[in-house]
Amino acid sequence: MHQELISIIVPIFNTEKHLHQCLDSISSQSYGNFECLLINDGSTDASASICREYVAKDARFRYFEKENGGVSSARNLGIERSVGGAYVTFIDSDDWVEFDYLEVMYSAIIQDSADISVSSYRTYEMSRNQWLFHAFKRVEHQKVFSKQELISKLIFLNGHDCSFGFASCKLVRKSILTGIWFNESTHLGEDMEFWFKLYLIAEKVVFSNRDTYVYRRDLTDSKYASLKHTQSDVQHRLNFIAFLRARGMDTDNFVNALLNKLYGMKMNLELDQLEHREVMRYIDEVILLLEVNINP
Repeated sequence: MHQELISIIVPIFNTEKHLHQCLDSISSQSYGNFECLLINDGSTDASASICREYVAKDARFRYFEKENGGVSSARNLGIERSVGGAYVTFIDSDDWVEFDYLEVMYSAIIQDSADISVSSYRTYEMSRNQWLFHAFKRVEHQKVFSKQELISKLIFLNGHDCSFGFASCKLVRKSILTGIWFNESTHLGEDMEFWFKLYLIAEKVVFSNRDTYVYRRDLTDSKYASLKHTQSDVQHRLNFIAFLRARGMDTDNFVNALLNKLYGMKMNLELDQLEHREVMRYIDEVILLLEVNINP
């Protein structure tokens, strides 16, 4: 099979502890025709020297530096610099991939003439040294979705398998990326917003029920309880609902899913109401506005 060039974009910020594992997993891919764009987003640790090490020994690796602007700005720079690739995928620098990560998704996208190929993933929980796997029944081994079918089932799919909203474990045709970017003002949920926008454009999406990506997670990270991150997470969901409504699509399932998420956020916050007072106030306000009956 002829191998088209795939652009792998890796945003990097102070991940020296895990960067070797990430880049080693990329360099050993069974699908060899790729360029790996290493985007250093203002790291202050040894990430830069590690990147240069891989560039020196493998011509497929390219290195770029920028001032710190967040993961979205790093991914966007990668998109801009990926001029030669027919397809694009994103890998976070503290994660790693299976040896056939590219091969699985490329084979699926070619076989079904799709615009986006999605695979599943598993999670390594650092603080507990545990592996987390999806325990629900997924769709078939390989499933092709039309645009209409995917949008109609997106809430169900993303609620049971975050692969569809996750930044990585996807391969997208570069041709449909024109005009679509990561939201650099978003502090949480920028990956879901990005892919949901692309799902509105893609005519066909193929899902492969295969864990090709390993997501490294640390549950001790408390950023998700901040007002800034909560607002970002909620706002991109409201934006997507607005897009769907503008196109005349039914949004009831998306509104109900957001309400369920908001109630879940309230339950997961610490009992100390003073510490999370602003967050709770914001969540309550959004719930009130979503539940109000505008039809007397």
